[in-house]
Amino acid sequence: MTVTVLAEKPSQAKHYAEAFQDVRQKDGYMEVNDHRFFQGKTYITWGFGHLVELAPPENYSESWKKWHLDNLPIFPESFQFQISKDKTKQFNVVKQLLKETDDIIVATDCDREGENSATRC
Repeated sequence: MTVTVLAEKPSQAKHYAEAFQDVRQKDGYMEVNDHRFFQGKTYITWGFGHLVELAPPENYSESWKKWHLDNLPIFPESFQFQISKDKTKQFNVVKQLLKETDDIIVATDCDREGENSATRC
């Protein structure tokens, strides 16, 4: 069984990792080998800032590209998301780990943004 712990940011992941005996730093995540808590593979990874953001208004409609008071409020039928340009590498790390995972521990902030992190990857 593979478990991935998803932290909000690198410093939070580091604090979680301090609770375990054998942790190896990798590129964008940590590998935990502490069979007191987890029997299979265990990873700790993180986001930072917003890995995923709402698509800009012009992605929905060309008429929303330039702001006009007449267009407000803007309520698309469904929201579109995109990966933040400077966070593609970490997004792909998180995405790959979640694909390999049987269980996800969402250890992000307990708000809408934090809980959205796991669902968008």
